[in-house]
Amino acid sequence: MRILITGGAGQLARVVCALWTDHELVVPEETLLDLGDPGAIKSVVAQVRPQAVLNLGAFTQVDRCETSPDLALLINGTAVGWLAEACREQGALLVHISTDYVFDGLASRPYREEDPTGPRSVYGRTKLAGEELARLAPEHLIVRSAWLYDAQGRNFYRTMVDAAAQGRALRVVDDQRGTPTSCRALARQLHRAMAEGWRGLVHGTCHGETTWHGFAERIFERAAGQWRRRPALRPITTAEYPTPAKRPAYSVLDTSKFRSAFDFAPPPWQASLDQVLAELFGEPGRPAD
Repeated sequence: MRILITGGAGQLARVVCALWTDHELVVPEETLLDLGDPGAIKSVVAQVRPQAVLNLGAFTQVDRCETSPDLALLINGTAVGWLAEACREQGALLVHISTDYVFDGLASRPYREEDPTGPRSVYGRTKLAGEELARLAPEHLIVRSAWLYDAQGRNFYRTMVDAAAQGRALRVVDDQRGTPTSCRALARQLHRAMAEGWRGLVHGTCHGETTWHGFAERIFERAAGQWRRRPALRPITTAEYPTPAKRPAYSVLDTSKFRSAFDFAPPPWQASLDQVLAELFGEPGRPAD
């Protein structure tokens, strides 16, 4: 299958390109496939003539979205509509990645696909707008994920690892719950969903849940021996670490629809983390060779 990928410089795109070796992947430079330019989108999709467009481009700087709402809406929302129109003209499938931030975070059980949305941030509202516009493509697949990270790129995992290497003490929020999801785990789920011809909306994350503090603890526990001493890690509340954008207090996504549809169990978040740590440090728990 010929697949056009947007956001080619991002962490998820890099992993998809490494793993999806059975597809013909076209990854234009972001200066060529400018999501802020409807003409560029239409032109590139028409030239490539893909069977599917995998939209991995997004404005993901959650706090910056609060001060740049117009730009956030352009990239996370309006551009998705332009992609949907281009896909309609070419008869291509649009695969769009969304987020747990479309929910209000007030639930006490994992969110299902059909649960009411209620984003509390500009980022969440613009990503929800993108979901609605993605549905304009006759053939579409919308996949909500959460807490994405990889060994490379800008993400919570890298922030923790880099801070530990610098010997910094860390204060990490312990009252927000979610599911750390490695890019490789999501890439495999996307691959399976496309292979099975899935359409509509589905949640795709790893399995289980923890807090940001629990995530950090697991990183330092499994990477023991990588630093002269284990970083000091103190749990704090959201109130102690105010940010411009409101984060969901609870944003675990229910993946039972994915599991039942594809007979495919998402990996535990701990196991996926171990794989990422192994790439960076060697076998978790031991110094790299």
